[in-house]
Amino acid sequence: MTDLVAVPSFSGYSGATLHLAIDQAEHQRRQKAGLRLATGHGFGGLDHLMALPHGLPVPLNTLDKRQRAYVRRAPAGICTIHDEHVTRHATRPCRITLATVRYDALYKMALDSASRFAPMCARQVIVKRLSKNAFDRINDISEFDFYGIGIVLEHPDGSLETVLEPRAWQPKRHTPAAWFFAEQAYGSYLEHGLAGVDAQLEVGPAERAGG
Repeated sequence: MTDLVAVPSFSGYSGATLHLAIDQAEHQRRQKAGLRLATGHGFGGLDHLMALPHGLPVPLNTLDKRQRAYVRRAPAGICTIHDEHVTRHATRPCRITLATVRYDALYKMALDSASRFAPMCARQVIVKRLSKNAFDRINDISEFDFYGIGIVLEHPDGSLETVLEPRAWQPKRHTPAAWFFAEQAYGSYLEHGLAGVDAQLEVGPAERAGG
């Protein structure tokens, strides 16, 4: 079961709204275990976790020295050790389905800001105007289309018009960096998103954007 929420992005990727599909089973499991984020040892810890199958006991003597050291000191809720076997419980707590940035117009800065999220999810920009003239508009939209970045026009009355759909995004491989990014996004959800679903979920087709 997943719930879609939209939360502010985190330090290093500020200035964006992240649309998340929360894994409620993992979220509830972490709440019961008192576990927030599985990032206490950065990429290295997640790299060790990715070497373990989820939910299946693995003999400790099959792990290398660093892996054994990590699982023995990992916070409660990440893994358990029993009868010289370790079982990983932690999984990625959410999927980032869409990143949205806001600019007045289709500036290059809007393109660059949205492009930061290319390795992680689909992207779109919300603008108040498309360009200064029709010729520029064609060039601007074509460039965003080339990079798969969606465009949403915000009208003066606040209504939103989808000008260009974001290109569907599919992960090429599961990496510690991608899991780390998801953990940071989940941290933003814990900080900002528990009160309810952000109204910006109405902005674009997060459900169709992949991720």
